[in-house]
Amino acid sequence: MIERAAPALYAVSALVVVLGAVAGFGGLNTVEEPPVARATSGQVIAGKQLDVTIEDAFLADGFDPYLEPDEGNRFLAVRALVTNVSDTPMDKVKDNVLVDGVVGSAGTAQADEVIRLGESSSNPMLQPGVAQEIVLLWQIPSTEKEAGSEITVQVLDKTLRKGFLFDDSWDDPVVTADVSLVVGDRGLDFAQDDAT
Repeated sequence: MIERAAPALYAVSALVVVLGAVAGFGGLNTVEEPPVARATSGQVIAGKQLDVTIEDAFLADGFDPYLEPDEGNRFLAVRALVTNVSDTPMDKVKDNVLVDGVVGSAGTAQADEVIRLGESSSNPMLQPGVAQEIVLLWQIPSTEKEAGSEITVQVLDKTLRKGFLFDDSWDDPVVTADVSLVVGDRGLDFAQDDAT
């Protein structure tokens, strides 16, 4: 009588063969994160989706006549010059510039508002090849940051995913540069000056 091996033995044997083949090509090694560059304010950080130049950061008690933080809060503002280097307009910049350790009022790291300077439009559409000066605003408790404190602004880049059934999309954000800034304080004067 011929004894047959149990199906589980075949499955385990196949798994050992597959793992051995994958390990032989380094498939079980962890993927190293790409290094994060250190940049300075005023330096262009080139990306596949956006070129970003972080200019400065400041606290504000309001921004233009329409934006005021909730009582007990202030805005942490990061001013940046961004250029859409892709070939299609885009309206999402909130997750391309973050402040390390800062959470907006929605409970995420994304800015609460993105304002285009000069016209105070919220969450502006960025046209290809056009440089736009924007301010990203996080509403934070007034005791969380103070003038003179240092923050690290993270600039992220994304990868274009070609759509088959759906539109193309920018996904997989990766921090490509850190910019250290000292936070200023513009109070309400900044908002009033820019509103006129």
